[in-house]
Amino acid sequence: DPDCMFVSPLQIIVDEGAPVSQRAFYSFKNLDDVPMQIARRYCTGCTFVDPIAVPVIIHRNDLRKIAPLWLKKTAQIRADRGTWPPNWDNKTLSPVGLGWTAEMFGYVFAAAELGIRHEVMDLQNVPTVHRAIDTHILHYHVDVPLPNGKRWYKHDDDAGYNIPWPVPDNTDEVSATIVRKVYEAYTLLGPTNHTWHTPNKYTPEV
Repeated sequence: DPDCMFVSPLQIIVDEGAPVSQRAFYSFKNLDDVPMQIARRYCTGCTFVDPIAVPVIIHRNDLRKIAPLWLKKTAQIRADRGTWPPNWDNKTLSPVGLGWTAEMFGYVFAAAELGIRHEVMDLQNVPTVHRAIDTHILHYHVDVPLPNGKRWYKHDDDAGYNIPWPVPDNTDEVSATIVRKVYEAYTLLGPTNHTWHTPNKYTPEV
């Protein structure tokens, strides 16, 4: 995922047919919940559906099998958008937000149709959820607050250059590491000087 960073070498090695993944923020336990509604429509002949999200550690042979069907499933889900019930994409009605999680579900359903199960592991630390680092990966998909009242958030238009600095000494390890690494990248690489050629930054340019 683009909003994940490695903070130490990953030591996990997986065998073919035995990928591992982070547990997702949704589940397929309740037959009436939105994720299960989506699975019933798009997961053909599935006998299981793993409630997983990024990060995923997978053998390249498994990825080679999953990738074509993953792309097909994602395209199918997105092309079907006009028929989705409102609660599939409206995050005030459900946390799923299928408009931005289509490729996530596409992967899950592709793996399920191919019979590839994932072991669920804690692979990431997240700001505001964790204070100390005890994994190899930080996932900064949420706001990163600092104790001096400042914040850094990847969705802000100026996130690429308006990085709060210096980081207060009493900042927790997860938040401090994210802000420091983002600031380090900016000082090394400079501003992107990117101009969006789509209606907004959430619309893919390709």
